Amino acid sequence: MDCQIRWWFKYGLKVPDPATANMALGRAVHSALGGNFAQKVDTREDLPIEGVVALFRDAWADEQEQTEFRDEEDPKELAVTGEALVTKYMDQIAPTIDPAAVEIHVYGEISGVRVRGWIDLLDVEGRVIDIKTAKARPSSIELMHKFQVATYAHVLPGASGQGRVDTLVKTKTPQVISQSFHITSEEMKVAETLYPAAQQAMRQQRYVPNRLSMMCSRRNCSYWRHCEREWGGEVPES
Repeated sequence: MDCQIRWWFKYGLKVPDPATANMALGRAVHSALGGNFAQKVDTREDLPIEGVVALFRDAWADEQEQTEFRDEEDPKELAVTGEALVTKYMDQIAPTIDPAAVEIHVYGEISGVRVRGWIDLLDVEGRVIDIKTAKARPSSIELMHKFQVATYAHVLPGASGQGRVDTLVKTKTPQVISQSFHITSEEMKVAETLYPAAQQAMRQQRYVPNRLSMMCSRRNCSYWRHCEREWGGEVPES
């Protein structure tokens, strides 16, 4: 849905997909916070901040081994940034979350199309919470987040159609921006319309790049060289 040609490179042509530094940092942060919430489902209490930072360090060590760093990217500086983001989230946001489930594998059918995916975090009120990292403060809810929550509302009993995006902003002083939203009936209809369209395009092997995607940059997509060679133009730097 986000970029057809990226999907084709990864799943059709099986082109290796080494992580970029942005992707690796985001995954390490997500892994640490997810570890906290997974145990909180049972204990109803957060881990000590120091413990979650330790989880981040372990995850970051694993990520470094499979990440392609650019010349100007320092893994040690990124580790400091990641620790600060995890600490900020655990201090300000984690205590307010009452998780019902973490890393849920969901599957079902929408307009005759079988779909599946993973929900990062579902709270006891049926709200889907997505945690992401970004270099700049978000100004609005990205449409892909609404599309994901609409999908989950279709296929997961207990998902209320309420969503929230918690963005950890990698500024000099780390910030956490929480944005809540509700999926409308019209946004539910988007999922019912786009999945059949995407299925038809895949069956006909029609794949084109989406240079307007939030992930379309040399810092976020490891396929940017392949994309430029095949389609021309320039993938933005960041």
